[in-house]
Amino acid sequence: DPYVFKEKPKGDVNILAYTCSTCDTMPSSFPLKGEGYKAVNVTCSEGTVATWDNKNWGLLFETIKTPTSCTVEFEQEKKFYAQILMDNPNVSTRTSFNSNFAYSNNGDTIYQASGQDGKTSYYFAGSVTNNYVYFANKYWRIVRINEDNSVRLIYAGTSATDTAGFSSTSLKFNNYSSNSTYAGYKYGTGTDSLIKTHLDEWYTSNLNGSSTVDDSGNKFDKYVSRTAVYCNDRTLEAYARISTNYSPTFVCSNADDRFTTSATTGNGQLYNASQVESPIATITADEIAYAGGYANSWSTGTNDFYIRQNASSGPNEWWTMTPSRIASEGVQIYRIDTSDGTLSMYYPANAYGVRPVISLKACVEWKEGIGTTSQPYKVMLNDGCAGSIN
Repeated sequence: DPYVFKEKPKGDVNILAYTCSTCDTMPSSFPLKGEGYKAVNVTCSEGTVATWDNKNWGLLFETIKTPTSCTVEFEQEKKFYAQILMDNPNVSTRTSFNSNFAYSNNGDTIYQASGQDGKTSYYFAGSVTNNYVYFANKYWRIVRINEDNSVRLIYAGTSATDTAGFSSTSLKFNNYSSNSTYAGYKYGTGTDSLIKTHLDEWYTSNLNGSSTVDDSGNKFDKYVSRTAVYCNDRTLEAYARISTNYSPTFVCSNADDRFTTSATTGNGQLYNASQVESPIATITADEIAYAGGYANSWSTGTNDFYIRQNASSGPNEWWTMTPSRIASEGVQIYRIDTSDGTLSMYYPANAYGVRPVISLKACVEWKEGIGTTSQPYKVMLNDGCAGSIN
């Protein structure tokens, strides 16, 4: 029964019609709650004034003059990941990763590659001007649409033109470098790395604290996926993959290296020291390679692929979460050179910059924006999405 009355009517009230301004095709029957629609306008006859209660799914009458008939106008909800694909209709595939990639995406191109479990991931690459997101009072850049349709973001700073978008400019990955243990985001018997401890604290302060809420009163934490995988590939095969064969992958082959909050899609270890969910990490060397970076320490010139644009000043290098190889003094991890955006590697006991990475849930809805610096994407949350893990 699609009626919720603030005031009991004294005569007949009928919904005369319903329309959908953004639907490709009209729904075959009156939309039900949870079917992907929201009402945006109600027009009634006889001077009756009403609105639609999307939460309780019914009419709310402010002024009732009966008999009256009302028309309800709906919009089809747009998931954020779907809006990104809609705004970038040209889908391309890259096959070469042995040089810098800074080509313009012309504001309408996204790339695809096979990811976890054979599913497709869509990613941005090169010089991109339409992947800005304003979320949690900060700016981010879209890295990719994950295989589960969550949307991966890398922190870009407090303004769209920030060139030092770091949460820390000097932090060790771990205190030691002597063996491969210290390449772990967590290691040993569940010890958090220094970089994980830092990011957990940053997450609490910026996304899950008592004052970290949006205009609707939802905690920003509610937007963040618990199923998205962050790959801390400790098989130590990354050097050959990234620096020799130039063949990055979105597949995280070792289940123990798939850092997640949910134990259904990964290792379920993304909790902070207080055992509170903390679905945050940093970027992988593979994601940098896909985005346009290049593993060549002797590269000349500046590679202005989009991820570097918000990290072109500040610390000399910043961390990925991808171990690279065992060298003379122990394990090494890939880092990114701030001056030219190339991938190199060094020991985790050295201090470099850190950029947080999160993934917005697949059920998060697009609110407004086209992804540019002046009109960044903004998102919104419905009740069902707030309680979902993705």
